[in-house]
Amino acid sequence: MKYEIQHFTLCDGWVNTWTIIDDEGNESPEIFDHYQDAKDSLVEFLEEEDQAYFNGYIESRYTADEFRIVEVGHGSD
Repeated sequence: MKYEIQHFTLCDGWVNTWTIIDDEGNESPEIFDHYQDAKDSLVEFLEEEDQAYFNGYIESRYTADEFRIVEVGHGSD
């Protein structure tokens, strides 16, 4: 199984807005091999958002209910 983190947007609904950049500078959607990897990444992101908010670096923060983790395909494992 493969998983992605989706963010709810007003214009497009649930979409994968998480991207990675490869060694050549190409951007592509981030796909996780395991559900737990996606969950850990989301938790880390939300913790960083909280820290930035409480330190005054951002005026608002994302919350967990704006995201979901969904299965997007089958992996080779």
